[in-house]
Amino acid sequence: MKKRILLIGGMVLLGATAAVNQLKSQTATLQVIHNCADAAAATVDIYAGPNLLINDLQFRFASQTFTNIPAGTNIVIGVAPATSTASSQSIATFTVNFAPNSHNIVVADGIVSGTGYTPSSMTRPFTLNSYTLGLSAAPNGTTTSLLVHHGSTDAPTVDVVAPFSGSVPVIPNALVNDAPYGAFAGYLNLPTANYNIQIRDQNSENVVAEYLAPLSTLNLGGTALSVIASGFLNPANNSNGPAFGLYVATAAGGSLLPLPSTTITSTRLQAIHNCADLAAASVDVYLKSAATGTGAIKIIDNFAFRTASPYIDVPTAQSVSVFIAAPSSTSEVGAIATFTYNLAAASKYQLIASGIVSASGYAPSSTTAPFNLTPYASARERSINSNNTDVLVYHGATDAPAVNVVAEGSGTVVSNMAYGTFNGAGYLQLPSNTSAGNYILHVTDVAGTTTVASFSAPLNTLGTSGLALSVVASGFLDPSVNSNGAAFGLWAALPTGGNLVQLPPVIITGIKNENLLSSSVKVYPNPFNSEVSLNNTSGSALTLSLIDINGKEIRNAIVTDQVFTMDTESLPSGVYFLKVNSNTNSAVYKLIK
Repeated sequence: MKKRILLIGGMVLLGATAAVNQLKSQTATLQVIHNCADAAAATVDIYAGPNLLINDLQFRFASQTFTNIPAGTNIVIGVAPATSTASSQSIATFTVNFAPNSHNIVVADGIVSGTGYTPSSMTRPFTLNSYTLGLSAAPNGTTTSLLVHHGSTDAPTVDVVAPFSGSVPVIPNALVNDAPYGAFAGYLNLPTANYNIQIRDQNSENVVAEYLAPLSTLNLGGTALSVIASGFLNPANNSNGPAFGLYVATAAGGSLLPLPSTTITSTRLQAIHNCADLAAASVDVYLKSAATGTGAIKIIDNFAFRTASPYIDVPTAQSVSVFIAAPSSTSEVGAIATFTYNLAAASKYQLIASGIVSASGYAPSSTTAPFNLTPYASARERSINSNNTDVLVYHGATDAPAVNVVAEGSGTVVSNMAYGTFNGAGYLQLPSNTSAGNYILHVTDVAGTTTVASFSAPLNTLGTSGLALSVVASGFLDPSVNSNGAAFGLWAALPTGGNLVQLPPVIITGIKNENLLSSSVKVYPNPFNSEVSLNNTSGSALTLSLIDINGKEIRNAIVTDQVFTMDTESLPSGVYFLKVNSNTNSAVYKLIK
């Protein structure tokens, strides 16, 4: 027979009567929540010292709130199987010492079994996690206080987000940032309303699951609750245990209340302004949907050419209208253009503005290349491999023909890409965690016989490993027939937004001719240190230009001898490009110091 629970004058008997009498004036309160999802601990007994405190506490169940728990003294808490008859049968013991007048919430988490769970009991051992600053009520009757605890053993560090509930609805309203397993995030004191609550990865970029928190409907104003992340993201790897969810414990105890799951209501979108028409040099962007209310909200103010927004939250599964308006606008009325979408939660988007607004002054005209927002529904904010930079290429130069992009040393990486399109193969996964991750990109005609322009893409120097970014062909090949607008170039949009980053131009004459010259001109050593030498058997005089990773010329020379040596002692370590030109041919050599 189990030892019965002993109560004396409302106090749990935790040791000798003399000790209890001595500590009558120092007490605390305690609630225990069972959140260990291991089937071996589905029901447990809780002992305080030698005495049974809670009999048969089930998984996802909270005890009543015990009052008059002795404070300022060590108490051994034992967790035993439901069949136990004494504290000596505990599977785990923990020594606690509660501060006087504190309200303590103790959550049992982790794994007991030696096998069958991932992560295992070695990585996620059974434990009691304590929060010693518990509240018995919210600050006032129009507020609900939520104590958030991450107790899901196979879930990563997460953010808790309430989409569209902040002062700027499209900026993620992160209620909890970077909550690791086993942690309490402290209380959220929220106005008592009905919320959608999302669990996202720790960068707030991807939604794991979404739940309803109907605080107003349930009349929870003035209350203090505990919200527990519980169960397994992947039950198949955890003995087919209970699935992940958010559960609520009230001060009264009893079965934890599940927050109802719901469809995901938001996704992420980045806007890139690549319209080179001077009439749209700066614009305002408005968004309207059922989630944002009856009127459109301004989501980007004074959005300048060759800038990008950060990724923002946008509603899904409903009509979303995007308005492009003049920079002096006060509403979406009279917008330059309007676009309507119905976005999917399973996708992540980029919208790139390009084309011509003006009726004259540009070739091709606004009739042939009208202003447009081109969507891409498989956008990324981070690379798949953290050692790479994932690059999405977009052709946004209205007067440029279809092109190829050749990465020097890696061959053609983009083929036959026409104006207004993204790279058909999607993201290029380019190694960038070493100096070899600095590239030269050649934009060529579709046949590969003529180089339109060449650019340095210093991904390693820019520190983009682990990121996904977009490289945009921007501006005009012939500004003189396009209102003297911005010249053609390649510009990179980072996932954090801001000014696009210009890829420095590298001037060469052609890829096929390059190979002819490089066969008769040898550059050595590579890597180099104090000098670089050139052996010229072409029989032609050569012009040399040494360029750093930012496209700046730092050395130049005219070579008429067969052997020439350039002093490089004073150059800092890094990646350089040596351009070699004869009267008819050209080559570029990538060098490393």
